[in-house]
Amino acid sequence: MGKKNLRERTGALDWNDLRLVLAVARGGSLAGAARALALQHSTVFRRIEDAEARIGARLFERSRTGWTTNAQGEAVAQAAAEMEAAALAAERAISGADERLSGVIRIATSELLAGYLLPPLLARFMAEHPGIQIEADVSNRTVDLTRREADIALRATPQPPELMVGRRVGEMRYAVYAHRTLVPARRGTPVLQQLPWVGFDGRLAHTEIAQWFRTALPEVRPRLRADSLPAMLKAAAAGTGAVVLPMFAGSQEPRLVRITPPIEGPAMGLWLLHHPDVRGNARVRALMGWLAKAVPPEMERLAACGPTGKDFAACPLKARRGRAPRAAASIG
Repeated sequence: MGKKNLRERTGALDWNDLRLVLAVARGGSLAGAARALALQHSTVFRRIEDAEARIGARLFERSRTGWTTNAQGEAVAQAAAEMEAAALAAERAISGADERLSGVIRIATSELLAGYLLPPLLARFMAEHPGIQIEADVSNRTVDLTRREADIALRATPQPPELMVGRRVGEMRYAVYAHRTLVPARRGTPVLQQLPWVGFDGRLAHTEIAQWFRTALPEVRPRLRADSLPAMLKAAAAGTGAVVLPMFAGSQEPRLVRITPPIEGPAMGLWLLHHPDVRGNARVRALMGWLAKAVPPEMERLAACGPTGKDFAACPLKARRGRAPRAAASIG
């Protein structure tokens, strides 16, 4: 019997083998594949070794820095990616044709939106639609809607991905907040540049509001930097320093007081996104429509009526020569 060619040998691989090869190829390591597939490191190693033995060919080059596909491994990984894409397309087509107002909707959003905006809105939606359950993917990473990591995404972004369908449902306005002890009423209004600050770090350092901060207060060196708005809010509430926050969130913290008017200029669009293939899904349509109507007035209500909404102690950017600091009309 002659030696089998590669096509015949790969017939020994099932979808689980192909998915494993694809995960290692994408992650560049056994550890990365193990995390992606929720498997043990040893399980990934054993199954890759077994798959290579069955097809009689090595698929990866091993090194101290990671695993990389060789020519045969690349061919298998490409085939697995094509199969995955076809399977996901089939899932989206089925989901997109679902006319039932029952079942699960998975929504991806950030920590800030999940903690300070969505809870009352989702509670009211589920009260009106008792057959629908919602799963929230709460993180600051960008989910891949084409891979069905979520049905809907609610994100603050200046520009949504081109492949996604969506609508702008709101705008995040910002202001400066500080712990009440930093703006004591009897001592006059402090100057912004003289306050201790909580600043932007990591991925937040490149946002428009972070750029405004660096331009408006170039001499300020924050005592604490963070790459998470909820973490920055909590640090400010603990008295670490003043902080720039979306008004709908800052107004909900009773230990803070707003010390500037809404900042002129920087504003981040709030987008509700989904993949085109699921636009026919009744559950998705229902939640998209609900949030599109409910988000704008809720953001305005929270900004104006939260525990901090009506408290205001306007602080100027800089002290004026020859006179004590007084309230500024606006900043920006």
